[in-house]
Amino acid sequence: MKKYSIILTAFLLAVSLVVHAQTADTPRTEQRLTLSGGPILESNLSGFFHSGVDGGDCQMRAGVSAGGFLDLGIRPTFSVQGTLLFHIKRSDFEWDGQTGEFRYVGAEFAVHALYHFHLRSGTQFIVGLGPYTEFGFDATLKRNGVKSNLYEKDTDTGLPILRDSNTGFAVKVGYELACGLQLNATYKASVTNLLDANSSTVKMHPHAVSVGVAYRFGK
Repeated sequence: MKKYSIILTAFLLAVSLVVHAQTADTPRTEQRLTLSGGPILESNLSGFFHSGVDGGDCQMRAGVSAGGFLDLGIRPTFSVQGTLLFHIKRSDFEWDGQTGEFRYVGAEFAVHALYHFHLRSGTQFIVGLGPYTEFGFDATLKRNGVKSNLYEKDTDTGLPILRDSNTGFAVKVGYELACGLQLNATYKASVTNLLDANSSTVKMHPHAVSVGVAYRFGK
């Protein structure tokens, strides 16, 4: 629960600071900023780019993501959006002829710079890019009926198999109806090597594709 509180507090504080800074420098009569937000529900496919694993293969599997966003409209065609999502991700990883089922539970905080293409019908296309950081709460690998905690530290090295956080970049495209309902697709790739133990020889970078719906209040 402590991680949840820290992430949520940081998310709300960041948005509050941006709003305060913008409104402090802009006369009330010229105020153009808008603040909107709403819930998000997505399905995701996740896996790993990997190297240094002989005969290794990763298969993406389906998971689910849910959360919300706050969107700071700076211009009619440009906004900055902060997103907080909670994930359940799954994938299969094979090496040495054996397959293990990877399961991950965590949260993600992302910031996107969004460009809005407005159409005459009141709808709009949205394209965005920005960084994200994930914080893992639980990561397990189940192989031959045995489940291993990948965040548990090794008694000899003092290192866990996986790091519990990673950072990367995301590309987002969407279509918003006049009522505020959105259809979105996002691709994310991490620049962080998720492995902690053996990180000098083996590289594993998580990536994911997600599609889902959102609803924007405060249009």
